[in-house]
Amino acid sequence: MLSRVYRVRSRVGFTLNRRPYWNWIASNFFAGNKGNGPSVREPNQVFLSVRNENEMTDTLIASNRVPLVMNFTIRNNESCDILTGALNRIVMLETDKKINCVDVETDWPETKEILLRFGVHDIPSLVAVKKSFPVDYYTQKHLMNGEIDWYSLKSWIEKNAD
Repeated sequence: MLSRVYRVRSRVGFTLNRRPYWNWIASNFFAGNKGNGPSVREPNQVFLSVRNENEMTDTLIASNRVPLVMNFTIRNNESCDILTGALNRIVMLETDKKINCVDVETDWPETKEILLRFGVHDIPSLVAVKKSFPVDYYTQKHLMNGEIDWYSLKSWIEKNAD
């Protein structure tokens, strides 16, 4: 019985010896450059689609420290899909600034209160939110021809990002 306890303690001791190395890696590569090693920033996030007020509250809490772009959209709408694809590509791949995004599916009746809360009148629309308050709006007219003004969208996103 005594040898069994000793083995468990020796395993814990062995694991603890590697712990400082892991802490150094985590602090240098995942949480910003606190040590002497290279830093890699945390990637931007695209949250799951919001369909009611509770999901919106959870998303706003999860993205409280990072600005959030809310994409008010309708499912299977061609102009909404064009804007959503461009937004996701810019947020995930093309910007170096911190920003997250979420789709708000406005074809659900539970999202009507969210439309009123953030003052959205046109679909598709983007709303930049910082600390749960809307700070800027983006609506592009004439999306029916299938083209999007890529540079104005990217500059708008980077203007509202940290």
